[in-house]
Amino acid sequence: MDMIFYISDQIEFVSIKDGILRFEEHSHSSHIVISAPLRGRALLTVGGERRDIDAGTVFFLLPYEDHSIVSDDPVDMISLCIKKDMLGGDRERYLKLVRSAVKWSWEKEALPDGDVQGRILEAAAAIYDTYTDAPADDELLTGCRDDIAEHPEDDRDIGSLADDLYMSKFHYIRKFKKAAGLTPNRFRIQSRIRMAQQMLRSGQPITSAALDVGFFDQSHFNKYFKKIVGVSPKKYISSLRNFLQ
Repeated sequence: MDMIFYISDQIEFVSIKDGILRFEEHSHSSHIVISAPLRGRALLTVGGERRDIDAGTVFFLLPYEDHSIVSDDPVDMISLCIKKDMLGGDRERYLKLVRSAVKWSWEKEALPDGDVQGRILEAAAAIYDTYTDAPADDELLTGCRDDIAEHPEDDRDIGSLADDLYMSKFHYIRKFKKAAGLTPNRFRIQSRIRMAQQMLRSGQPITSAALDVGFFDQSHFNKYFKKIVGVSPKKYISSLRNFLQ
């Protein structure tokens, strides 16, 4: 599978070519993701609901929506990842940045012409007009979720976190999943990998990044990184590109 990551401060564009998709259940904490297969078919599961995604189908994922994407055959797919913080700013500036990012990436990757590009831009505009970053029903769990995202290296066990909120472990896990889309352990691992991605983008060595986010076994770090990102840490670094500013 060939993956290229085009990075800017607010937007990330990911191109997958000839890939057998194996993205297990995960979520995105700080991004809205708009994706479309350009060739092939994939199975998308969001919140337990499954549907086939054919070539040309544009779909989007909001923060904390648990989802998985798998395919039996090779797929070409593109994804536009937009920081949710952009949705609180000036609408015209937001749309201008999104249009520029899509146009630049489309040309850079020599993607085929068609209406997918236009429907991605339509989805981005619709999300801006309707999305609200509403807090979860339980503010205590929202705070706990955000603490784990900011400090994923913290190794406290789930029972201890539940005790802090005067909850049973089972009750805590159930309510946390409602707030974060994932169980506490899965969310912590994912948050470690997301933080490691930022470190690798800034030039930090792989071993150092793994240790800093709480992994003391390099093989475990490599395993989870590939599960969540789709490629190994080494290949991720070699696949990074910067948007022309």
